[in-house]
Amino acid sequence: MAAPNTNPQEFDLVLTGFRPNQNVNLSGPAKFTLITDGQGSKTNEDVPKGTYTATAKTQGRNQGKLVVPCSKPSRTTTTAARITDVDVSAPTSNPEVDCTVAQNVSFTGKIMGTGTGDVDLSWSGSSGKTSSPTVKFTGPDTAAPSFVVKSSPRAAGATNPVSVSAQLTAGKASDVANFTLKCKA
Repeated sequence: MAAPNTNPQEFDLVLTGFRPNQNVNLSGPAKFTLITDGQGSKTNEDVPKGTYTATAKTQGRNQGKLVVPCSKPSRTTTTAARITDVDVSAPTSNPEVDCTVAQNVSFTGKIMGTGTGDVDLSWSGSSGKTSSPTVKFTGPDTAAPSFVVKSSPRAAGATNPVSVSAQLTAGKASDVANFTLKCKA
C-alpha cells in the first residue's frame, strides 16, 4: 500500500544490449552498479526519476557510455480502493411540475478515496427503491452511476410540499441529498 501523500508510481531502470554478466556503473539522481544477466539485460526497480549515464566496464576498462532516461513509470503500484468520502447531489434545476403525478428525480454521486479497484455502492431512495452497482474506482474521485427516485403523487388541491431523497453508501462512507419539487398551483 502506498504511504499517505505519496505518489504511488514506481520507476524502473531497464538496461538491454550489454554483454552478458557485465558490470555497468550508473550515475544520475542515484549512483549504483548493476551486473547484467546472461542475456546482457538488467532491470533495477524503484529508482528515482531522472536521466542516468550508464558506463559499461570490461576487465577494468570503460567500454563506453550510454545515456538512459528513466522518466516514465513502467508499472504502477496498485493499492486496494479505500473510500474516505461520498457526495450526493440533487438536481440543480427545479422547474414547476404537476405534483399530482409521480415525478422522476435524478441524483448524482461521487466517491472519493485512495487506491484503485472495484467498489460496491448502495443507493437507496425515499420511494423505497434501491440499487447496488459496482464501480471501478480510479481515485482520487470517481463518479457513481446516477440514481432516479420517483416522488409520490399528492392529492389534487393539496398544498403540502413533495420531497424525495437519495442516499449513497460506499463502505462506511455515506451521504444523503434531499430535493423538494416545485409544484404547480
